[in-house]
Amino acid sequence: MTQEKSAREELEHWSAVDLESAEDARQAARIVVDFEAHPEKYTDPDDIVSPFSNIVGLFHQPTSKEAAVTLRAEALPSLLRLYDARLREWRKAGPQEGYDSAASDLLFVLKIFAMYRGEEPLQRIIDAARIPLSPDGYMWSTVLSALVNAEKEAAMRVASALAEPLPPGFIAVALLDMANTLAREHGVTSHPFDTPRGRELLRSFLSDEDPDHFSYAHSVAASLPFLTDSREFFTLALEHPDVGVRMEAAWAAARGGDALAVARLQDWSKDPRTRKRAVTYLTELGIQPAPVPEKELPRLEAMAEMIQWLEYPTEFGRAPDHIEVYDYRRLFWPPTKDERDVWLFRYRYEEEGGEPEEGVGMVGSVTFALFGEATADLPPEDIYALHCVWELQQEGDERAPKERTIQEGRKLLGFLAN
Repeated sequence: MTQEKSAREELEHWSAVDLESAEDARQAARIVVDFEAHPEKYTDPDDIVSPFSNIVGLFHQPTSKEAAVTLRAEALPSLLRLYDARLREWRKAGPQEGYDSAASDLLFVLKIFAMYRGEEPLQRIIDAARIPLSPDGYMWSTVLSALVNAEKEAAMRVASALAEPLPPGFIAVALLDMANTLAREHGVTSHPFDTPRGRELLRSFLSDEDPDHFSYAHSVAASLPFLTDSREFFTLALEHPDVGVRMEAAWAAARGGDALAVARLQDWSKDPRTRKRAVTYLTELGIQPAPVPEKELPRLEAMAEMIQWLEYPTEFGRAPDHIEVYDYRRLFWPPTKDERDVWLFRYRYEEEGGEPEEGVGMVGSVTFALFGEATADLPPEDIYALHCVWELQQEGDERAPKERTIQEGRKLLGFLAN
């Protein structure tokens, strides 16, 4: 076995296991230091994932305080130098093939710096925002949220350093979110956007008509309770085309005692499309949702659950254009080994210039939609059968058939063969 292969295999090993002790961390640190001195030992032209990414990933592996402290002491200095060298290469090369990939690697290191903190790592984050490094990179949100989650004082230092001038692009949005968290959860009263330039930027976010940027306006709405004069922004936010922005603004107004805003949130709590978010806001405010007739509540809750799942970015990313109950019943559900209420919802998404996309999703156990399998031309019993087998397969249950078929699912549920 060659020395190069041995080094690569050792990196692969420590990248795949937890660092549970100081000795584990010491072994990982030795690899980081060796990589700094001899990167060629870890590199192969056929690599899909760069060894640098695996080296950085080692800093995610500690599962104990002693391991993290050891890795920080013995390996972080090498990571700082590796980052500096790669940043110089990135800046010298300029836009070319691999430019964005190199920037992503650097942002990954900044996340590690946010987790481990300290004078030099925090300064690297500040300097990277000033360059700016990948100003439209969404990884900035991960970097700054990791920072505020790790330590309030470190996050405050970065927020203060970046307040004047504010960074460009998406970095500013990530900074706004971090500042909002500092104000909401840690009582920090100095908001970096409560300046003439900051307010100008907030205004532009609220006025942006691009739906891809509505999340920026949502971040502005979340900042409203923490600005010295936010009346203009309240007006813009409460009239925003995105309901999520309007709801966030209503929460901010209700937080200040606005009875009309409370009433708006309560109205939203009666709509399945907005119920989940409205109840979250009202609960935070210590206010009850609007009363709903007891017989209607289960349907409302179930439909709201289905809509929330469909809205996930990994699914459709928005509420359906149409949704209705396809079936409801109480039955014994094999995956959970109990009797429960289950629902099927038929949904439709209109596609401009194309055929609408339709499907059926289930609520009652694991909320899910089997795209392409559970369709509205199937009877409800067949859809329940497919979901039953799918859920057992997901759990690795020994009762799960090897193949997901309607027939096997119907047997499990005790339905007559169709």
